[in-house]
Amino acid sequence: MSESRWVPGLRFGPEFDPEQYELLEFHHRGGEAEVWRAVRTGHSGLKELVAAKIMLERDPSEVRRWLGRWDDVSHNAHRLGITDLVVPSFLLGPSPHRPGSPPGTGLLGYQISPWVEGVPLHTWARANRGGLPAAAEVLVRLCRIVDELHRRRWVHRDISPANVLVDAEGRVKLIDLTFLAPLDHTLTVAVFTPGHVPPEAEQVGGFPAVAKDLFAVGTLARSLLLPEHGRLDHRPAADQARRELTAAGFGEELAQWACEPLHHDPARRPAPLGPWAARGRELLRAHRALPRTSCLTVLSDTAGRPLVVSGGAAGVAFAGPGRAAHELPSDRGPDAVADLVAGRAGRRAELAVFAEDRAGTLWVGNASGWWEAARGVSGVAGAVNGSGELVVWTARAGALHSFRWAPGVTLTGQELPRCPAERVLAAVEERAGTWSVLVEQRGRLLCWRVGAQDHPEQLGAPGAVRGAALARSSAGPQAAVLRPDSSVQLHRLAEAAAGPSEIGEAESVLGVAMAGHRGGPTIALAGAGGVRVRLPAAGGARRARWWRPTLRPATRVALSVGEDWRLSLAAVVEDELQCWQEDEAYRWQPVGLDQER
Repeated sequence: MSESRWVPGLRFGPEFDPEQYELLEFHHRGGEAEVWRAVRTGHSGLKELVAAKIMLERDPSEVRRWLGRWDDVSHNAHRLGITDLVVPSFLLGPSPHRPGSPPGTGLLGYQISPWVEGVPLHTWARANRGGLPAAAEVLVRLCRIVDELHRRRWVHRDISPANVLVDAEGRVKLIDLTFLAPLDHTLTVAVFTPGHVPPEAEQVGGFPAVAKDLFAVGTLARSLLLPEHGRLDHRPAADQARRELTAAGFGEELAQWACEPLHHDPARRPAPLGPWAARGRELLRAHRALPRTSCLTVLSDTAGRPLVVSGGAAGVAFAGPGRAAHELPSDRGPDAVADLVAGRAGRRAELAVFAEDRAGTLWVGNASGWWEAARGVSGVAGAVNGSGELVVWTARAGALHSFRWAPGVTLTGQELPRCPAERVLAAVEERAGTWSVLVEQRGRLLCWRVGAQDHPEQLGAPGAVRGAALARSSAGPQAAVLRPDSSVQLHRLAEAAAGPSEIGEAESVLGVAMAGHRGGPTIALAGAGGVRVRLPAAGGARRARWWRPTLRPATRVALSVGEDWRLSLAAVVEDELQCWQEDEAYRWQPVGLDQER
């Protein structure tokens, strides 16, 4: 936590009244200034709470230049008369000192604003108990202030979470008008707030642009919807935010809406913001709460008993007869898990889990506990390889990465800079040392055959992908791709020229899984019509067979093959985990799940 060079009780003020203000409570340090809650005592004795932004020591001539700029800002902001725009005043005076003692000789600049009982937007978002409707109202109110500023042909130029205060009732105030500027005057200083500026940079001598404020509001919309996520990269901002929102369980329409102000083309950002915010409010009100379980996988123990590993808002959970307390991590691991991979590695088949949280951090867990492996990842997929290592693939900093873990061996990572990737969807080891990895890259679905070829294969036409699965088969690896329209396409990677085939019998699909198995692959689909399993043709039949273990709506599904070649199937059915497994005669049987830790 940042600390102040001053303490409560010190006084400051203009040169003619250097003890007019008293410091009460330090709030934070940002840039080259400290922010304090202070009290002003007027000449009549009336006391008033204020927010005091103290500029740290500068050259005296520079301080006076800033004071001249601030005087202009205060005058113009008062003239605009915009409700909920907090207008500051400015003064030049000695540094804070003890009451009654001679003030120092140095002069500091002070920006004084009425005290607002609110917290920065990102702090409010993390503590928000009103859900998405409350976040939508905050965004609508912010957009109303920004639109009014733009209507009068002025721009703020430094909109960030710290400069938007939200009170307990959801009321919004826009503060810190240091860089307020009219659209028809050239700039004398450029402003760059990391994570909240567009790819087009301001230039001294150029003109300010409304598009900069629009982009910044888009970053704040992301902060409201994904309060635990880190900084946004301004270059691929829209793509990054869309992936994050989709991974967090938001629908494609809502994700596209949220990314509109982040468009790399300034002319395509929504202006004014009011209609855009109103449309988002309706989408957010209609959005269903995130499911308890957002991802899952299923695997078997050494006795062939299934274990279901799931992730969601409460972290990682384990269920099923294959669950052994002695091999589970000692705590629940990361919060808000977006995706995971689990496997039994080494000769003793020790359980390990790689989990990606919603902030893009990759965690590793085993019987010893959890630890952080990497940050800034997008998507995880993998399995135990032929050498007994649990291998996961993920995208990080625009490239494909792999991580390997085995009992008694330090976690190792490798970057493949020649394999661009924005998100990993699925992975399977074709043979020892050769992996097929499905990734998203610039709106395309690509398959990298790591260890076999240096160029990727594009699957299908460009466009968004909701999910995918990979499995080995006698004819080479195959991929099942879930498209945004809820259709599923089956691609034979060794026969790409033949084109994909549609599977799923035109029913809406929300989740897909595959397993290379006997005459496989076997494919499982989850959707509003329940869980469906596409089994390979058998007994002389020429067409695949379908089996439905349940007709209740399902959202997630997972498949695995045990050491005894029996299949295990797990699904999220109406937000509850269910499991089935083949018996010794390969007939499906339900499996009871103990869903406690």
